[in-house]
Amino acid sequence: MEHLTDAIKSSLESKNWFSAIALTLTIPDICAKITDGNKSSGEKYADWFNDFVGAKYITNYTQERLDFFKEKAPDVYEELKHQTKLSGNDCYALRCAFLHEGESEILNQRAQEILDEIQFVEPNSQLIVHGTIINKKLILHIDTFANDIIEGVRQWKSTLNADQIASLDKLAKVKTVFNFEKK
Repeated sequence: MEHLTDAIKSSLESKNWFSAIALTLTIPDICAKITDGNKSSGEKYADWFNDFVGAKYITNYTQERLDFFKEKAPDVYEELKHQTKLSGNDCYALRCAFLHEGESEILNQRAQEILDEIQFVEPNSQLIVHGTIINKKLILHIDTFANDIIEGVRQWKSTLNADQIASLDKLAKVKTVFNFEKK
């Protein structure tokens, strides 16, 4: 998994923004497949994002508190849900729109939940706009979002059992022609 997170870091360092975004949006798919093969792709992706990254993109309420409102006061939950900066479903909708259509608008994606669009901006130490929502359009600094996903991977790895850790070795890797091995 480090080879993938290292590739994201390398893309950020070289300002290869589209590569960084694409691989960052792919990471939750890879992690979710390793830990939960029974759910649909979108559901696994959203759950992984919510579990390992979502706290950085939610209201000031904890997930426990939101779950409480969801069960006990659905109308309050719906109001709080619209304060969420980025839900797992919207991140999955972005993944679909960006990777399959080259778009950042998610309005027409089935998984879309709260936002209409997610716009990426280059890192800028002079102007921090990461997490700003304007007219249901979320603005994300590419580097902050990527690093949040990388941190999520670190946390996720600490939850893996032995079989799941072993499955990390099956991930595709690029080899030099001198290290090529047949399987």
